Amino acid sequence: MEYIGKTLENRYQLKKLIGSGGMANVFEAEDLEENRIVAVKLLKKEYLTNEEFVRRFRNESRVISVLDHPNIVKVYDVNFTGEDQYIVMEYIDGVTLNQYIHHQGQLRWKDAVHFLRQILQALQHAHDHGVVHRDIKSQNIMLLRDGTIKVMDFGIARFAREDIRSERENAMRQMQSEIGKLAMEAAAKIMESESGAEKDLALYDQFIKKAGDPDDNSGR
Repeated sequence: MEYIGKTLENRYQLKKLIGSGGMANVFEAEDLEENRIVAVKLLKKEYLTNEEFVRRFRNESRVISVLDHPNIVKVYDVNFTGEDQYIVMEYIDGVTLNQYIHHQGQLRWKDAVHFLRQILQALQHAHDHGVVHRDIKSQNIMLLRDGTIKVMDFGIARFAREDIRSERENAMRQMQSEIGKLAMEAAAKIMESESGAEKDLALYDQFIKKAGDPDDNSGR
């Protein structure tokens, strides 16, 4: 790929391609100033003149910049001028939750609750700052080797204007229908007053439904 080996703004040296999405490619890169490995999300050239894609790309950095939580990917730098428009984020050495689920086949219920708790904490932090992710799914959640969850891809996130209390009540009802009694009881005990916006809780069934029965000792 043409970008491998290129240095952006005399600072970020692109090492290898680690991901590719609809509107951007993600590279592992070296931050020559800070002497650290980072991830650089580079908007594809064919979308530089597409107002909607550019808006979404810039929106992602704007949204994440107001968030600071251990379960949300961090943004270090941005550039929205010229042909190389990019977002510099922390490098995540792990796999997506989707990849992990497919590899495991079935999650232990304790693991599912462990992941759910971290995701809810990340969403609670975002909602407390008026941000609704709107695209929560296992492909947008990274899992580190130590079991830490990182929520990422805020491309279609928005700043909420609805009443937060109403959203929490709706979200809890949505969660109950989506993830079932087991996960609901576990989440209620763990989070109690912590919940999130409806759109951020609608897709947990991708991994919750794969969690084992808590009465099944075979997975312990």
